[in-house]
Amino acid sequence: MFLRRLSTSASALLRRRRRGAKDDGVLAALRAEIAHELSSPPSSSPPSLHSQEALDFDTVSDAPRAQDVLLRRRGDAEEVHVSALLAPLRFEGEEPLPRDALMKVFISKPGVEPLLRFDCRAVAAGRGAAAGYDITALSYHAFPGDGGDSKYEGPDFG
Repeated sequence: MFLRRLSTSASALLRRRRRGAKDDGVLAALRAEIAHELSSPPSSSPPSLHSQEALDFDTVSDAPRAQDVLLRRRGDAEEVHVSALLAPLRFEGEEPLPRDALMKVFISKPGVEPLLRFDCRAVAAGRGAAAGYDITALSYHAFPGDGGDSKYEGPDFG
């Protein structure tokens, strides 16, 4: 029963996302991080992501010259962790293409073991195209560290 409600909730979430639902600043924070990474020369030490760029998110990890960032937001009703890594560099001729961010978003309730994991791709804005994000997978984990492969019975988003 819980998994059926979870599947329905996930489907509703995807429908709302397609209609332009708010992303609570995650996308803006990742856009800022991607823009900074692309504008920084490889030999410089980039400054860390500032919390005002991520709205309610705290920066957990943003090491100099690293291509990943870990953000966290804790509230009374939920805790959200976002791990984002820049996608591999691709070229069109000799020009580098905008890099996407590969993300894992973990959502849990304080004091409760189960959590949801969303695998996402934040798509960089390119030649006339708007930036956005795609949910590529969704899984339910009964406890942290659980593989979650056999728990979720909803549709495949991949």
